[in-house]
Amino acid sequence: MRYFGHPVRSFNMEITNKCVLACSECDRTGNLWVKQHLTELPVDLVQKLFPASAREHLAGIKINLCGAFGDCIYHSRFHDIVRHLKEVGCVLHVETNGSHRSPEWWEKTCDLLRDEDEITFSVDGLQDTNHIYRVNSRWADIYAAMKVCAPRVRVHWKFIVFRHNEHQLAAARRLAKELGIREITFKKSARFRADDPLAPQADDFIGTVARNRQRIRALLAEGLPEEALDRQVTIQPKCMAGRSLAITATGHFFPCTTCEASEADSWFHQHQERFSLRDRPLEEILQSPEWSELQKLWQRASQAPKVCLRTCGVHRDFQQAYAEESRSARPHKPEDAVSIPLSD
Repeated sequence: MRYFGHPVRSFNMEITNKCVLACSECDRTGNLWVKQHLTELPVDLVQKLFPASAREHLAGIKINLCGAFGDCIYHSRFHDIVRHLKEVGCVLHVETNGSHRSPEWWEKTCDLLRDEDEITFSVDGLQDTNHIYRVNSRWADIYAAMKVCAPRVRVHWKFIVFRHNEHQLAAARRLAKELGIREITFKKSARFRADDPLAPQADDFIGTVARNRQRIRALLAEGLPEEALDRQVTIQPKCMAGRSLAITATGHFFPCTTCEASEADSWFHQHQERFSLRDRPLEEILQSPEWSELQKLWQRASQAPKVCLRTCGVHRDFQQAYAEESRSARPHKPEDAVSIPLSD
């Protein structure tokens, strides 16, 4: 499989848009459309997208079970999907808040995973702080899940640094090591706005992406003429590397998960029928002529879909930082995180 001429390496597959949390900055929170259209990918569609007959070509493809709205662990047939994806040779990365599932459920999950797979617990703080942003999370469930999983599979703790938890980094690192977690990552959120009350006071945890996006929002608020915007901002799409391409819970393909959360009148939703995985094979969609049209729109920031401008627009003042801080495998994507390995 190829996309924009690059080999496809990974997908972000949102198997359900259901979630019990109400995180304040999540695109799902307050989204009436999502609440009225709760759904999940049928197991037979997953089997159609990643068939056993294609095992030779699927081996090593990474599937990140995450997306724009939901948490994968709330899919009613989560284990059936995991079992199938492992049978066809995919590498799995389960990303979850970790709440509202029993230790027995996690034991069953670990039974299905292998050495190459990973569970990432997105937990932003400790018992007294995680729930401040991750509303409705349950610390007891999270702790029990980590305790079950860490000795059995590779577990990664992703910790978004906020003002209310920035004093707990050392304590979180100690707890992670105590539980046997392999790695903890202190993440710099890209969503912080200027004077955001959630933003940490330490400048070290306001990342390049957040600062760049703040600059672009300020430009848009000024109402600049199109030519002036185009001189200052370029679109540098991350999706062209063939990684983290999105499969949504509604059964559509998009270049990335943020496209699904874009405005109802956006370019992506206008073409949504052409990207239906129920109606067209994945490989056919990847080669769709619509992508050539999208590339032309990317040539000018003023003409690009708004979601591409917000997510992949780069202000000229940040061009060098983006180039220096991005990995070769993920161009145009600064790390904006501090990852600390805790064990082999």
